[in-house]
Amino acid sequence: MTGRVIHHPGPGLSNFHSGQAFLGGFASFAQTFVWAFYSYGGIELVSLAAGETAKPHKAVPRAIKATFFRIVLFYVLTMLTIGLCINNADPTLLNAANDSDVTASPITVVFQRAGFGAAVHVVNAVLLTAVLSATNSCFYASSRMLLALARQGHAPKVFGWVNARGVPVPALLMSLALSFLTFLTTIWGSGVVFTWLLNLVGISALLVWGSIGIISVRFRRAWSVQGRALSDLPYVQPLYPVLPVGTVILAALMFAAQGYAAVRGETFDPRNVVATYIGVALYAVLYVGYTLWERFLVSPRPACHFVPLHQVDLDTDAVWRKGEGELVRERDREEKEAKRREDAGKYGVGVWLRRVGRHVY
Repeated sequence: MTGRVIHHPGPGLSNFHSGQAFLGGFASFAQTFVWAFYSYGGIELVSLAAGETAKPHKAVPRAIKATFFRIVLFYVLTMLTIGLCINNADPTLLNAANDSDVTASPITVVFQRAGFGAAVHVVNAVLLTAVLSATNSCFYASSRMLLALARQGHAPKVFGWVNARGVPVPALLMSLALSFLTFLTTIWGSGVVFTWLLNLVGISALLVWGSIGIISVRFRRAWSVQGRALSDLPYVQPLYPVLPVGTVILAALMFAAQGYAAVRGETFDPRNVVATYIGVALYAVLYVGYTLWERFLVSPRPACHFVPLHQVDLDTDAVWRKGEGELVRERDREEKEAKRREDAGKYGVGVWLRRVGRHVY
């Protein structure tokens, strides 16, 4: 693991020694949290696809596992490779803040120094594909969430309309219209609008995951209070309650670290504090707005703000009814065993890949 490329000996593990990973102190390190959430945010969209799959109890666990492996492969290992090949003081990294060209990308630098001259074109193609994929996912998620809100009475009814193919056209057009705000980055330069949008997305993702942890705990408590068996859950969360509780704690710590980084950075600027917590302001406005709408405009007014655990609706749109979990799983095991017997004695790439897939997923 030397990180060497042709004629350019890499730093190897030197970037990970003598405090190199914490250059600028903890405040600089904490500033990377929002960037990480900006990049990682959205993996929770796997759950939204459950509503449009034939067998969500199979598709969702498979997608979750695949997402984990992709994060390790395309995020963690990529960052490790870059850290092994480029020193933290490399001029290409120092100029990246003022140069948005793809040639300033660390991945491009690694390829070019390895003698791969077409690196710029390859990275351009990869970035274009990634942007299109991310854009497609975001439009899918935002339009479906707005559709669900409209059908629950929490948004204008027009957004609940779908065409003959099941596409929520009004909700999709609204999502598209709001996405045009990103063009403000071309009006106000110096990265001001981009920084605000990045913090808005990053902090919102942090708040969403903290909320997911709380909701997960409350869902399992409601499941237990209503006397339901875990076997009726299509997907049982591993390491419960350590994972959701840990998620809430980590979200709170990183949220506090973001405020510390904004105040104790190299140069204090009140705009940095505002930019850091702009996502919190949006979160608070939406929550307070919904609370006021529920209290003064909904008729009849709900008896309490939070639904009691014994009254939580666990049946509407459920994958299967109470007590069917074991029956469905037994039927799936029989189908899996039948396929295994069918493949017995057969050879070939397709058969081998199916066998590997059964063990992985």
